[in-house]
Amino acid sequence: MKCVRRILVLALLLTFAGTAVSQPTKVNPNDMRNGPKIVQAFRSVVAKPSEYTVRVLADNKEVAFGTIVEPDGWIITKWSEIEANKDKVTVKLKDGKVLKAEVRSVQDDKDGAYDLAMLKIDAKGLPTVQWRPSKEATVGKWVASVGTGADPVAIGVVSVATRKYKAGDQGPKIDNFKAGFLGVGNLTEAMGGAKIGSFPKPSPAEKAGLKVNDIIYEIAGRRILDTESLINIVGRFKPGDKVLVKVKRGDEEKEFDITLGTRPKELQGNPQERMGTRLSTRRGGFPAIIQHDSGIRPDDCGGPLVDLDGKTVGINIARAGRTESYAIPSEDIQPLLSELKSGKLAPKDDPLTDTAPQ
Repeated sequence: MKCVRRILVLALLLTFAGTAVSQPTKVNPNDMRNGPKIVQAFRSVVAKPSEYTVRVLADNKEVAFGTIVEPDGWIITKWSEIEANKDKVTVKLKDGKVLKAEVRSVQDDKDGAYDLAMLKIDAKGLPTVQWRPSKEATVGKWVASVGTGADPVAIGVVSVATRKYKAGDQGPKIDNFKAGFLGVGNLTEAMGGAKIGSFPKPSPAEKAGLKVNDIIYEIAGRRILDTESLINIVGRFKPGDKVLVKVKRGDEEKEFDITLGTRPKELQGNPQERMGTRLSTRRGGFPAIIQHDSGIRPDDCGGPLVDLDGKTVGINIARAGRTESYAIPSEDIQPLLSELKSGKLAPKDDPLTDTAPQ
């Protein structure tokens, strides 16, 4: 792909030269990284990867991309985007054909935090992903996010090379401001759960009888391991839902039925989203990521992130900030494929899935 590299360098030099000499008052589209010149240079890069990329729909709404990993119809995509309508998933192939998809397995917060789903469609002889180790995608290297069209859906550079995380190193996995409101604050991690430090007003939890220093260890049958898992689980319920909360109070264990409230206005909204950057609902808690600055849209996650040779170094998984997009490294995904195909991690119908945020 030496030709692509030359075109990119030339385009950037022309951009900087033109800016320095003429100092235009208006921004020329060709001076933008996602401008026509740069996009055209990347068409040859994404041509082959776009053949193994599909558009994923849930209840007839475009929610993500998917990446074909086996020629007989195995596709990985972003689980949290299809979870609420997992029985109404279809995929649109590059040629426009729409096929019903079955969700065979998932890797969500309780299974390793990858937020991946394995889909199966009735098809044969499909083009499949071509992997490359993400360690070759070093800081400053160009990357492109692939869709099903001739153009990349986003272009950028690697800002942070592949890095591993320990549980709790990243922020909350789900940050849904329209979710139900438990009303606990200043949470700290305690042995076997999350300790309550305060109660905002109003607080459904305090009204139900919870107290400061109570350690919440279970909500709706799901274990609370830390503050992150508490936020993640509560984030899947709606205002008005009733949940059973189990706490440790000294040497005692107590249970409370709590009806979740509505989040107060002062706690609603994300400042970046108010400034026009739409973020993924789940954008943290991944065991490993490549960070790039492409600015991919939340509903364009699930597709390949490729280098200038068109090889897939990762799968886009979240728009995390104004200049932060995350991809799961190829080395982390490949070992998961056999387990995901086996059906051992089939999605279950539980209270959290049934009340997933819409």
